[in-house]
Amino acid sequence: MAIINVRDFGAKGDGCTLDTLAIQKAIDACGKGDTLLLGGKGFYNVGTLRLKSDIKFVIETGSELCGSRNLEHYYANGFYHNEMVDTISLIYALDCDNIEITGGGKIQMNGDAFVNFDAWCPSEVNREEMVKEYEEQTVVGPETKVTRPSQPIFFNNCKNIHIHDLKVFNSPCWTFTFSNCDGIVFENMYVDNHNRIANNDGVHFTASKNGVVRNCTFLCGDDCFAATCITNTEGVCENIEVSDCLMSSRSAAIRFGHLYSKIRNIVVKDIKILPSNRGISIFSGDDGIVENVKISNVQCETHIHAGGWWGKGEGFIVCAADAKGQIKDVTIENCHFIEENPSIVAGTDGNVDGVKLVNCTFEYKEGSTHPYFKNKMDLQPNIPTLQPAPFKTGDTLYVFGSENVTLNGEKI
Repeated sequence: MAIINVRDFGAKGDGCTLDTLAIQKAIDACGKGDTLLLGGKGFYNVGTLRLKSDIKFVIETGSELCGSRNLEHYYANGFYHNEMVDTISLIYALDCDNIEITGGGKIQMNGDAFVNFDAWCPSEVNREEMVKEYEEQTVVGPETKVTRPSQPIFFNNCKNIHIHDLKVFNSPCWTFTFSNCDGIVFENMYVDNHNRIANNDGVHFTASKNGVVRNCTFLCGDDCFAATCITNTEGVCENIEVSDCLMSSRSAAIRFGHLYSKIRNIVVKDIKILPSNRGISIFSGDDGIVENVKISNVQCETHIHAGGWWGKGEGFIVCAADAKGQIKDVTIENCHFIEENPSIVAGTDGNVDGVKLVNCTFEYKEGSTHPYFKNKMDLQPNIPTLQPAPFKTGDTLYVFGSENVTLNGEKI
């Protein structure tokens, strides 16, 4: 088991030279069990890198892997992504096993190079009105360019992936994606993304199983952690644990499910959520099902960030409204929610069945966001437009269209 130093293959790490080819040569030279080393203090400017099985990629403290700000330095890896179409990555692995990325160093993705901060996303609120009344707020997200590194660190059909002890910054899109993977450990990570860039999820498991995310910090514009089946609508995302994390998001801190995803056997525990549009989201649409979810010891505060973000200050939302999908057997225990709008359990014809709230407390907190967003019910993505709120200011929990929803054993 050798140590392969990228500098021995011509990598400069001077922040100016494009080191892609040199580092790729070093990766290709690695044998089974070898360590790829980015050592010493340096800034390694790169485009797309392709990993292989049975290697350990070490980015040492003082070293920084920097994604190029020039899109021409990236290429599509050939995986068709149902949402993003072309999969363009900074680092990727397809059909590989036994990969570890660690070392105490940094990965800088330079996501701001792929957005236009002077443009404004479509919004139901007049821009000038919002700026005039709420100049202190970042109002809406910028316009994201159509082409960008869409899956910066991407694994598909891989087994035994261990990512740990790194700091990652400024992703242009889903930061870490595990698609059709089995055996994922993601721990002791710090992910700090620009809070005005849409889609920059911290970690996204899609149609993957047997995954752990623990002892991490996520500061994201979009979901901090998401589990769906977006890359494989026939797949299942199952046996996932998220624990001991600090999170803040302009969307949801934690999201399980999407319109057609099959999600099961989920554990969430010991989480602190700083002001986010939504705390915890559990969604199902047509053909989707989410089942056997256990959430405990969550301290959550929400804040309605103006603009087109999903979520309007709910501590949690369990939603299969206007859909044929199902959500069943969800337990939320020993959690405290400070909310600008109430937590919601929303179904249609009882397709949400068996939500147990045990020793949960709720606290309404008046926010400073534009009055337009107060008392609006946001059930996106199931219902794409904001609905007039059936609840009143100060309410902390609202339930409809659901079966067997209980609070401390009492049916709601």
